[in-house]
Amino acid sequence: MLASGLSHLIIFIAIMGGLILAHELGHLLLAVLCGVPVKEFGLGLPPRLFRIATLKGTVISLNWIPLGGFVLLEGELDPSKPRGLASKPPLSRLAILFAGSLTNLLIGYLLLVLAFTAGWPDHIRILEINTPSPAHNAGLQPNDVVLQVNGSAITSNAQLRDEISAHTGQPVNLGIQRENENLSITLTPRTKWPDGQGPAGFTTSMEIVRYPLEEAFKRAGARWVLNLHELVTLPTRILQDQIQPEQVRLVSPIGLKQLSDQVVENAESWKEWFPILNFAAAISIALGLTNILPLPALDGGRIAFVLLEVLRGKGLDVKVEKLVHGVGLVAFLGLMLVLIIQDILKPPF
Repeated sequence: MLASGLSHLIIFIAIMGGLILAHELGHLLLAVLCGVPVKEFGLGLPPRLFRIATLKGTVISLNWIPLGGFVLLEGELDPSKPRGLASKPPLSRLAILFAGSLTNLLIGYLLLVLAFTAGWPDHIRILEINTPSPAHNAGLQPNDVVLQVNGSAITSNAQLRDEISAHTGQPVNLGIQRENENLSITLTPRTKWPDGQGPAGFTTSMEIVRYPLEEAFKRAGARWVLNLHELVTLPTRILQDQIQPEQVRLVSPIGLKQLSDQVVENAESWKEWFPILNFAAAISIALGLTNILPLPALDGGRIAFVLLEVLRGKGLDVKVEKLVHGVGLVAFLGLMLVLIIQDILKPPF
């Protein structure tokens, strides 16, 4: 049990630490390319725990608050520094500020590519046909693979079950792969069925598919777009009652650790890597998107100030910008403290 808990913790730290490191490296590399000196590269938020090393004038530090990381650039808000960030053209500053999120979005995509090449549960194979049943009457056979329902691709048991349950008493067309042949079979799910059976009268099992690299890039792209779409449309879906507010809950790193533990256990039961890779990809995409929201203290808040400068033709007072980001950071840390307490008192998973 102790060994299992330790391995779960190591995996969680590796995922979160790796994604935060990648985000900050994105900022650092663009800053170097744009000629902006990097004063400090920090893992975690201050106060500083200890200095790891100093490389070419850049302090690499480990900090006490494990809620992210930072890159401290020369002259971030001081245009009088000739090589500082604030003295660079707006386009260079925007590139540096966007770099972290773009890195996370790219890594999320590459993790999905790796997941599809390593193996993804995409084949729904029929295990057993009940007799009598609509499936038996339609000519379905054990070992058939269900590819489509009414022309739409099906990639999970839950999706197949929901589609069939939504069309009881109505003809449903199934796209089937039988050995090397693709077939179209129509059945009508029954409105009443014996105990232990379902509307169609067959049982299925998910099978792992290991995709060649070219196909993995395509499948990963579709999944990446789906993840982004679900995040972007989440507020709208809540307002339209498509998702109940109680189903959506912000979590702290403690809540993420609990979710990570479930993911690792799922990977162990499958004896496959896709649950962990998919989880890491989802977190990376979420980090990339949320960091460019126009909120103080986040990259998006600083991007908003640069865009405002472009529109006005001049920047806002430095004291105002510092105050806004300072208040934003305090609010962020306060929110995180509330979420930590919430996740301890009422675990989300």
